Amino acid sequence: MNRRIPGRAARLRFAFAAALLVSAAGRADEARPTLLALEQGTLSYTVVHKLHQVTGTTQKLEGLARLQPGGPTLVQVRARVATFDSGNSNRDAHMREATREPLHPVAEVKGTLPPVTLPLAGPQDLTLDARVELNGIQQKQAIPVHLEPSGQRGVRAKFSFPISLDAFQVERPELLLIKIDDRAVIAGDVLFSVRE
Repeated sequence: MNRRIPGRAARLRFAFAAALLVSAAGRADEARPTLLALEQGTLSYTVVHKLHQVTGTTQKLEGLARLQPGGPTLVQVRARVATFDSGNSNRDAHMREATREPLHPVAEVKGTLPPVTLPLAGPQDLTLDARVELNGIQQKQAIPVHLEPSGQRGVRAKFSFPISLDAFQVERPELLLIKIDDRAVIAGDVLFSVRE
């Protein structure tokens, strides 16, 4: 004749429940988002005139990426318009005027990538579902992004995409009465590392 011992059954149920809680807590800890900060990189624009091509570049960037296990990766990269340097200060002054830099001092790319986990197993090509802001105007853009691992806790991202200056209401500068092309190319090469 088997007799149940209430105390023992209660202890077993408690131990089982505690084990489930510890296991759930471990999974919750593993599933916490990871925040990465932009450590270094470059952002550039290239515009074309019939007589020449101009590229302006800045290394003064700010950015964050938030990796969410099982969820989209949130990314933001921004730069002050006044920091772009094309090698010609007069031309840079015209660029700031054309983009109304005093009113809209920041150019920004913000969007979501499919889920990313660290460390990357290898290079990945993904698409950033982005919102690009320039001259106070926002436009949606699908931006191809190439990711490469950088150690165990970093990601290097390269991207390049065209924009329409007219769509951002940028008054295109003229040279010899000929405006620069409407198409400009934005490119970036940035390194994100896990924020401690």
